Amino acid sequence: MIRHILTLFWNQKRKYGGMFFEQTVVFIILIFCFVNVGETLSSYYTSGLLDTRNTLIFGTVAIQNNQNISREDREKMMDRLCDHLRENASVVAVSKNAFFAPYVRLEYMNPMDSVEFGEKTLKVYVKGADKNTIEVFGLKMEEGTWLSDQRFDDGTYPAVVTRQLADEFGWQEVIGRQISYDGKRYTIVGVIPGLKQEPWTVSQPTVILPCDALGIPWIEYTVKVKENKIKEFDAILNREFNRFFGGTGIELSATSLEGAKSASMMSNIIDVGAILIPTIFLLIFAFIGTFGLFWLYSLKRRKEFALRLVLGSTKRGLYWFVIGESLLLSLSALLPGMILFCMVYTFNMVNMLAFGAACSVMILFAVFSAWFPAYKVAGVNPVEAMREK
Repeated sequence: MIRHILTLFWNQKRKYGGMFFEQTVVFIILIFCFVNVGETLSSYYTSGLLDTRNTLIFGTVAIQNNQNISREDREKMMDRLCDHLRENASVVAVSKNAFFAPYVRLEYMNPMDSVEFGEKTLKVYVKGADKNTIEVFGLKMEEGTWLSDQRFDDGTYPAVVTRQLADEFGWQEVIGRQISYDGKRYTIVGVIPGLKQEPWTVSQPTVILPCDALGIPWIEYTVKVKENKIKEFDAILNREFNRFFGGTGIELSATSLEGAKSASMMSNIIDVGAILIPTIFLLIFAFIGTFGLFWLYSLKRRKEFALRLVLGSTKRGLYWFVIGESLLLSLSALLPGMILFCMVYTFNMVNMLAFGAACSVMILFAVFSAWFPAYKVAGVNPVEAMREK
């Protein structure tokens, strides 16, 4: 049957050529769409996504230019405020960070600096944290332990690195190695799988140092609140803040990190939608066009189908003959797309899944576009069809 269908295509290539070209274009667009969507979704699930449920970032905003409170005094007051918050029953943990909280800024806005190991220097993201940060963000240690407040006997400070940094340096054993940053030496005590500033990006080489050792003026405070206790905590935070900063001209700034995550994801969701929506409409219009052509072409071939029945073909065989025409045409249309895919894309898991999804859609496209014409053809009355002019 396949050989017969191919002969039919060749003898009537003008009629089938338009459908072949249309399906080839649709298949190529589907590959492009699915690969882009697949890459976006896979980047979301890469290691380094922090747990920001019921998590707030808060700090101070100077409304008035008050010279009576220095940056050091303001930081001490915030540290005391955090100590009071930790005693509250609605609080899981409170941490002090520097450029650590995700989603509040784009990745490139975080500071990068050179970290030295031996004779090799690597440009990495530098972040500050304290011993409570692991509990606030639900961090999982891949190896070793988290930061502590203790300085080692050799004068070095503890540091935690991401797996990406260890891979860049080519380390097999990471714990205990020492790196240099900003004139200080740090001993690596732990490794985490990754750390992402934005949900759709992949983790970059990052070193996490004790916040107090960094001496960075930009300090962030984050808090993990118990489930269904956000409103209760908001009232407590405002009350405690007014207790320490009331009348100083300094106001409280507090943001939900889960809300910031949703906002940062929106632009990527819009980009994915900008690809998917036109593709869906193209697929619908192509389906309608192919369905219409098969339907009209089947009507014009009623005498041919009636003759096939007279010569011994069964209705079931006629039905699958029409479906086979559509399937073989679609499979032929996949060949140019396959060649283009091999030339443009690498053979990784995401791309192969996207290619498989595009092929599956095209096969379903072929079956459904020919199903009704095949059903009508199988029910043709040979006597009536042969009498038609």
